[in-house]
Amino acid sequence: MNLAALDFARGNRPPSAPGLIAVALGVGVLVGALQLLGALQERGQALDARDDAMAAQERQRETISKAHRNLEDPRARELMAMQRYATEPARHLIEHGWRPNLALLSAELATATREINLVFETRSAQEALSFADWLASQPNTERVVIKRQVEKPGPPVKSVETALQVIWRPYRGLPAAPAAEGGASASAPPAKGAP
Repeated sequence: MNLAALDFARGNRPPSAPGLIAVALGVGVLVGALQLLGALQERGQALDARDDAMAAQERQRETISKAHRNLEDPRARELMAMQRYATEPARHLIEHGWRPNLALLSAELATATREINLVFETRSAQEALSFADWLASQPNTERVVIKRQVEKPGPPVKSVETALQVIWRPYRGLPAAPAAEGGASASAPPAKGAP
């Protein structure tokens, strides 16, 4: 049997390297855990903000839904009127700008952004540009952008397909009474070949 040699001049203690490594690893794990906790808290706050935004949208939808069901409430009537007249400027522009040589293919209205996306066909590019100029000159138009213009050759006649984006000004007040027949034709752009 071999006995360990004892050196009484040196202290009897274990080597310090494994302990220091364990402490360094513990500190590293603790720092990593704190960083992960911070990232998880940020994600949680982002999810909470998203949930709050979705809840606000749901409350707004519920308010509009209640307005549809309960028209006795003055606030409900006000909400219904706001919703009904939100597209009034867009409707006015489309109705008064239409003419027989303009074929509307699609009209998309976005009340939140006050956009009208129109796709229409005319017989010439000049007619399409004249319609875009007429829209831009209207007082309740904020901006008109020609997104695309394509000439379509082919029988029976050539046509030009145009995509416009119109931004209308926010509606202020009640809609105007419909104009008389003479006034409506005077506000529309003149048809090609008209005197």
